[in-house]
Amino acid sequence: MTIFATALVLAALFAWMPSAHAAGASKPSEASGQDFYKRGYYPEALAEWKKAAEKEKDAGAAFRLGEEYFDAKVVQRDVPTALKYYEIGAEGGDARAQMDLGSMYDKGWGVTRDAAKAAKWYEAAAKQGMAEAQYNVATMYQSGEGVDKDEVKAYMYFLLAVKSGFPQFAGKELENLSGTMKPDDIRQATVMARDFKPVVTTKVAETR
Repeated sequence: MTIFATALVLAALFAWMPSAHAAGASKPSEASGQDFYKRGYYPEALAEWKKAAEKEKDAGAAFRLGEEYFDAKVVQRDVPTALKYYEIGAEGGDARAQMDLGSMYDKGWGVTRDAAKAAKWYEAAAKQGMAEAQYNVATMYQSGEGVDKDEVKAYMYFLLAVKSGFPQFAGKELENLSGTMKPDDIRQATVMARDFKPVVTTKVAETR
């Protein structure tokens, strides 16, 4: 094999290998695990995310582990392990983990169904601007499930969900509430939605 041909082979090999960042040249993170994952190195990706979640307190890496253990795309489903990492991610401020942890409590997947905990984590994600979480917690404020009934907050979150890209169902609920709420309450909710600024929330108290 000529020197030129050898160089081409080596270049191809290095192009396929994970980057130095993903291989551990710097701290493990969600991004470095994703570098392994997108190249098909699934066990290495999971190991990288575990190091990132447990040693570096990387909330995004914890979310990815929770997602993988629940969705069972590259590993066998392990709901207790998924729940463990969703909790780490949620308490670390990852909105995706907060949303999914809320869903676990809402549906009773791997845990005793707990509407208050579902609302707590939905609202944590909603406060970060996640449209689906805004819609979910709005329905809970509308019905009083898991939280004290509060149509003003429900209306606010439905408005935010529409603005964030979840218009179909949230818009319908806004129409329903508009028919029962006082004009002053609607104005208050509208001002609250207008003044809303996303904020990262981590450890949050249950609303009930």
